[in-house]
Amino acid sequence: MKTNFLFFMAGAVLAILSSCGGAAKVTPQADADSMNVKMKDYKIYSISMNKICKEWDGQWQGMTVASDGNCYFSSSTHSKSHGAGFHKFNPTTYQHTMLTEDMTEVCGESATLSQQGKIHSPIAEVGGWLYFCTHLSNYWKEGIENYTGAHVLGYEMATGKFKDYGIVRPRCSIYSALGIDPQRRKIYAFVVPFLPELYESDGCHLYSIDMDSGEKKDLGLVVKGRKAASFWFFIDNKGNVWFTLWKRNYEYENDKGNLYVYRPDQDKIETYVDVLPKGRLIDGTPVDAHNLTQRAWTWLSPFKDRTKCYFSMGTLGGGDEHLWIFDPMKNIENGEAFQEIAAIGSNYFETAVGGDKLYFVQYESLEDARKIFSEDEREIDPSSDKYVDRKLHLRSISLKDGDDHNKITDYGPIIDQDGRAARMIMSMSADDKGHVFVYGSWHVKSFKEATLQYLLFEYPNGDLYRLLKRGEFFAVINTNK
Repeated sequence: MKTNFLFFMAGAVLAILSSCGGAAKVTPQADADSMNVKMKDYKIYSISMNKICKEWDGQWQGMTVASDGNCYFSSSTHSKSHGAGFHKFNPTTYQHTMLTEDMTEVCGESATLSQQGKIHSPIAEVGGWLYFCTHLSNYWKEGIENYTGAHVLGYEMATGKFKDYGIVRPRCSIYSALGIDPQRRKIYAFVVPFLPELYESDGCHLYSIDMDSGEKKDLGLVVKGRKAASFWFFIDNKGNVWFTLWKRNYEYENDKGNLYVYRPDQDKIETYVDVLPKGRLIDGTPVDAHNLTQRAWTWLSPFKDRTKCYFSMGTLGGGDEHLWIFDPMKNIENGEAFQEIAAIGSNYFETAVGGDKLYFVQYESLEDARKIFSEDEREIDPSSDKYVDRKLHLRSISLKDGDDHNKITDYGPIIDQDGRAARMIMSMSADDKGHVFVYGSWHVKSFKEATLQYLLFEYPNGDLYRLLKRGEFFAVINTNK
């Protein structure tokens, strides 16, 4: 047996996994004070998630700073026995609260063979409630066949109460866009089949859910097959739902860079064909022909008045290295609706607006950021000859009118209070006080804070786990220090 990781049969890990059960927990401030640790004195302070649950092994999207000032975030799995967690972090007290450890139980499915393993969606706030959706975790054949379907949920911040709107489309996941029209009180979700018999005969649908009655409505087939996703909706102030399709190495004969919109007053989905901006590198060099076919919104943030939105089409979305504004009131066909704001280099989910700044995470080298996907790099054992010590940096630009939007501020490598370095960040949010919140995979100091990963691809039917040399951490970065 190699010493760089450990294998377990599923039955042998029950003692380890039993620590994942229980009610909501609070990371005690007193423990930190007793060790004379002043958490707020650190520029970057992290909290180990795997000390709470060993099976949490990543997080994509699923984070927001709410109107109460707290950061709400999820922690996800690829497990057949454990679902996603949901958490709160108070940036004033640095108190972490686990709101629920297993979203499968919140959905009332603890007795099933299916897991609600992820909150892989944006989290939207309306009227003191946070809204999000679940996503399957168990991607292997058995898991997909047993999956009940993704749920849309609400969480009331004042009471800590969850509201389950139930499964949107039976046996289908939501991958992963969710958005809200507050005037019409509608939740929108992008529903995707993973079961072959469903995506071979059908495909991806757009759904609406009435926030008050819970009524679900199929708004139509968007694309046949499962090889598509939509990560973000821009719901403008007229209630129109704008979105794109993410392909990642797939090409669609009828979508090389389309923009889609559902107009509720017409109750139909329209397609603007090949209108997204042609990708260019930070120096203006056009992207290659393949990347042109991959164009999609890989990050998006609406203006507060919902008249416009910021967007980017970087890593796995066409390779463009610019920040853009989309204005739906301008001409879409001739490109006037798309305004280039800044050249920032490649970016992905690890991007957030906080106050008048755009924050993003990149490798120190822009060439590395362009060519290397950190989710692939995080799996490399740091003791192997394949490992290269590339540091992820937090950077920002100003969004203020009149400022030089191309001036990039680098806050340095993301290294926490104990010297751990971030290896992947795929979930990020920021407030207007200079706090940036991130969740991702980091180096570990001991196996107590390491991820226990189910080997779903190597041994899909073998019930095997591996103890990794990385762990999952939530961290707050104080950019004022």
